[in-house]
Amino acid sequence: MKTVKTPPNETERLASLKASGLLDTGPAERFDRLTRLAKHLFDVPVALLSLVDENRLWLKACDGLDAAHREMPRDTSFCTHTLLQDSPLIVPDTHDDTRFQTIPLVANAPHIRFYIGYPVRLPDGGQAGAFCLMDTEPRELTPQQISLLGDFAAIVEDEFALLNAATHDELTGLLNPRGFHSLAAYALSAHRRRGEFMTLGFITLDNYQDIVAGAGQEAGDNALRDLTRVLKGAFRDSDLLARLDHNQFVILFADTDEKGAWIAMQYLAERVEEFNSRARRDGSLAVSWGVAQHDEANGSLEQLIKTADKRAYSAKPLGKRAGR
Repeated sequence: MKTVKTPPNETERLASLKASGLLDTGPAERFDRLTRLAKHLFDVPVALLSLVDENRLWLKACDGLDAAHREMPRDTSFCTHTLLQDSPLIVPDTHDDTRFQTIPLVANAPHIRFYIGYPVRLPDGGQAGAFCLMDTEPRELTPQQISLLGDFAAIVEDEFALLNAATHDELTGLLNPRGFHSLAAYALSAHRRRGEFMTLGFITLDNYQDIVAGAGQEAGDNALRDLTRVLKGAFRDSDLLARLDHNQFVILFADTDEKGAWIAMQYLAERVEEFNSRARRDGSLAVSWGVAQHDEANGSLEQLIKTADKRAYSAKPLGKRAGR
């Protein structure tokens, strides 16, 4: 298989996909229902919804492939090519297309001969993957059938938007409590299986009430948005960042012990100070934080948050300068 080009916006696309919370989650009936229906309507043996991660293809929903194919290398997949275009990728016969003659799904069982993938996008426009049909025989689709597949892709995008609204904070765009608890519970479970460290950070915008009292709610909202931008710039895309309540934020550091989380928080302190050095006097941020590592004493997500929260109030506030 020939080397596939990387989309020009790959960094932003991956950040958007990881932030969506769609990767590495269990089966979802809303998407399984669509692949079952598409398989029946188009009379094909395989229908699937794929998400294209950095190095792998994750099948969010699939009807017709066994569990072994739920995750596969990105560079040997059809959908990697679909990312490079806005229109559907159609391969009438894989044996006639040198891009796909040797990929596992073609060279090995189930020996795919036909593929069509319709690109699907996240609410911010980032391309997530594709809604796909496959057959073990060469075939052609009519323009009406291709249009119908586009309707399926549009329904998937509507579902993405609904999930985003249900799990993300409207003001900051970060995960909301519902979204965070759902994804964090899954992350902690995976962390236990792999024996990895995981640490939670609790962050408070200390001067939020002072900003609101002195300059109004809009100024308070702007301060929360400013802090959100600082947080996003300070932490990794693989970490789960959320707004829990009003002026409180949490971040779940993947594969990181408490020492590593402290280092990350010290970097956050530097970024807050950099922001404050550029901001007007009434635009500065005052931030406190605490961290707690997942262990026997902090075995649940609720206990992790409680411990990190308690430590935040005993931590030295960050971002406060003399006279503020």
